[in-house]
Amino acid sequence: MQHSDNERARLLPSAALDVLGNDLLVRCASYLDADGMAQLGRTSARFGIPHAGQQRSLANEAARQQFRESTTDEERSRLPKYDDESDVGLLRALDQLWRPLCFDELVGYGFRPQEHPASVTHIGHTTWSTAVSGHVMRGGRHFVEFVIDTAERRPAAQLGIMRPVSLTDGIGMVTDWEWNVDPVFASSSIKPAVSEKLRSQRTAKWGESNFHCCSYSCYTGRCFCTDWDNERGSSDWQGCEELEGSGTIGLLLDLDEGTLSVFKDGRRLGVMKGGLGGEYCWFVTGGSPCTISITKGRAHN
Repeated sequence: MQHSDNERARLLPSAALDVLGNDLLVRCASYLDADGMAQLGRTSARFGIPHAGQQRSLANEAARQQFRESTTDEERSRLPKYDDESDVGLLRALDQLWRPLCFDELVGYGFRPQEHPASVTHIGHTTWSTAVSGHVMRGGRHFVEFVIDTAERRPAAQLGIMRPVSLTDGIGMVTDWEWNVDPVFASSSIKPAVSEKLRSQRTAKWGESNFHCCSYSCYTGRCFCTDWDNERGSSDWQGCEELEGSGTIGLLLDLDEGTLSVFKDGRRLGVMKGGLGGEYCWFVTGGSPCTISITKGRAHN
């Protein structure tokens, strides 16, 4: 029986791949990005399922090798692999780590439409609104700088970390948030519905720390922290200083030490909070007219 040209065209690529060794296929696949490797793993059992004597599928082995060869020790410390995480998933997290920071979710009615993804402008004094970065931090040290531009003598803004949760999924802007979206004040005594819905999103990746949202107040310099249940309020800390007018606030999240340190215009103020652990992301909350930009960098010595 003879095959038509169309049938041969369909058969030849598969036949050609069958004669290639696994090592060569893994090397070729390592040039794909994480999404490409995920698609490769779905094309056939040969790429997506570990075979006899293999710990990983070919797609995951290619992702493991690419991760190992393209990361620094510092980057690997920021991305400890979860037990249930695939190598392709870890490579996707690395891709996110390399991207510039931006505000992925804006919640509230106080922001103007974004002109740049790494910047938000809050208008008015009547409501609080929050912008959240989608970059999830799970380990190591992470430094960010927030540039605040304002005509206010002291801007009403909170800058900090929170768990990677949705502030809108099943949470009403009017009925639950009551127009003011400020996650550091989402305790059971102030906003019980919001408090319950945020805590219901808890996963094992939050770890053992009950500090779910922690922020630096530009207006007072004080630290605000909450477990989204009991109201923790604010506290002074050694080095506490408010921000007068425009300026740059740096935050260093050290998940090896479990600390959050504050820098003001390049000067280290000190450790604002300890006892932190698990996954966090950056957020800002505005309550007065100001523009806040976010960028990653290295902590000043």
